[in-house]
Amino acid sequence: CGYRDLITFDMGGTSTDVALVQGLSPRIGRETKVGDLTVRASSVDVRTVGAGGGSIAHVPELTRALRVGPQSAGADPGPAAYGRGGTDPTVTDANVVLGYLPPSLAGGEITLDVEAARAAVGKIADAMGLASPEAAAAGIVDIVNENMLGGLRLVSVQQGFDPRDFALVAFGGAGPLHANALGRLTGAWPVIVPPSPGVLCALGDATTSKRSESARTVLRRFADLGSGDLGAILRELAAEAGARLAQQGVAEADQSVGYQVDVRYHGQGFEIGVDVDPAWLDEPDPLARLAAAFDAEHERLFSFLLGTDHELVNARATVSGPRPQVAAVTLPDADGDPVPTERHPIHISGETVDAAVYDRATLRAGHVITGPAIVTEMDSTTLVLPGHAATVHPSGSLLINPVEA
Repeated sequence: CGYRDLITFDMGGTSTDVALVQGLSPRIGRETKVGDLTVRASSVDVRTVGAGGGSIAHVPELTRALRVGPQSAGADPGPAAYGRGGTDPTVTDANVVLGYLPPSLAGGEITLDVEAARAAVGKIADAMGLASPEAAAAGIVDIVNENMLGGLRLVSVQQGFDPRDFALVAFGGAGPLHANALGRLTGAWPVIVPPSPGVLCALGDATTSKRSESARTVLRRFADLGSGDLGAILRELAAEAGARLAQQGVAEADQSVGYQVDVRYHGQGFEIGVDVDPAWLDEPDPLARLAAAFDAEHERLFSFLLGTDHELVNARATVSGPRPQVAAVTLPDADGDPVPTERHPIHISGETVDAAVYDRATLRAGHVITGPAIVTEMDSTTLVLPGHAATVHPSGSLLINPVEA
């Protein structure tokens, strides 16, 4: 859609995964945690919070305060609305009670049990002394949205980025239901809902390229490095990674190389990753370029600089193969206004309003869906709140923005 800086969140049945993309490149972390185990390996910097469609709402007897998750009803028995014997109130049940999920989905292949959802959510209303299941459902949705906001802040605000400078990409089976609300909480616009958001992860897996990385610990001050040492280290690492990729059938001519180093001020106990432009390696003093790039990032993160020498801690070279070619989807231009399939009551801010329901398969480029509205498709459902509108991009994505008064 033309946006290069993105915050992405994938909300599924048990959790929400969030990540930040700069210039169409995801931020890479050098370690991750699996339970209590720290794994020191390169991976996309993804943070996970226990907020999904199956997250169970409960009211602890001690605090009498509503909580949502991290326990999940899973797929079996799943939310009460699935009609498979589940009785615990979940986020999905709350969305059903509020009308955000119509009773009939996937072209009529899935029918939700509205009364079972109301009965489950009604237990929360009784425990908290609320007047109706709708009031309890609104509280459940508000809390799960705040839980996801906490995850989004982990990859944005806490890393020195203002989410208002990014577009928000929502996917997963449940993500588009909460996308508009997360846009309001973060100020990240537009909110982008790609086509088939429920299977976007599978598409990403099918279109990713082969990649190999070599890394080395250096631990040398810039004053102790020669002008050609940085290039020699990085090119040697690139040769190692490229050789491994060639063994997997990726010809050298089809390989692309990227460099990154970890730098710190001498005497500091932490370092910052800095991307190295390959063109720097052919300059007379690449270390001066690297020092300037590090200083700029250090000032952005911490708002100060030190006068001490810089220290090269780690060096990495990443070699990638060509990305598989997948034909882009281009929708035909709209001919007239979009036609809703039905109208459905939803509960917003304590009031009941009628929302137009649209089948996403019938939408065309240029169509504008004004909230309150619901857009259904086989693998997900998108909610457009009042005061907002979703524009259909030629790629098929929905771009949700506030409507100017």
